[in-house]
Amino acid sequence: MKILRTLDRLEEILASLSLAVMVILISMQVFFRYVLGDSLVWSEELSRYLLIWAVYIGCSFAAREDRHLEVTFIRSLLGPRANRWIISFSYIVTIVFCGFCVVWGIEMLQFLGRTGQRTQSLGVSVYWVYLALPVGMTLMALRMLQRLWIVGVKGQLPDTTSIEKTP
Repeated sequence: MKILRTLDRLEEILASLSLAVMVILISMQVFFRYVLGDSLVWSEELSRYLLIWAVYIGCSFAAREDRHLEVTFIRSLLGPRANRWIISFSYIVTIVFCGFCVVWGIEMLQFLGRTGQRTQSLGVSVYWVYLALPVGMTLMALRMLQRLWIVGVKGQLPDTTSIEKTP
């Protein structure tokens, strides 16, 4: 679907851009601190917030690629039909967890909207930092629904051979 391909690309661009800007900011901070003897007070804070966003977007990306950490011992003992049920159940549990995180994140955003808290160095609303939680968990829930469709409806089990062969 075109929407999912657009979302794929957007996730990749945002996560990559966040990490690239982080590397540049941290490198600038090192240069300013140790070469020029001065410091960029806002660079560490912005890097931290970019990392938060990159992690939550990366969770969605990992869900899309089915690369989240999992223990496959029980699955290796069972047949494909049982595996389909176990994997589908784990996706459903993850979707429910993401739903709780989204609800809690929205409640937190409402609280932050009322209090008007600002970041220390940048002076921007912490609302934008905490927005990463509901956005990232919504994206991850969508990706888990996508995986659930692939496994539960289409019957395609994830390929774990590349993981098991890793030394």
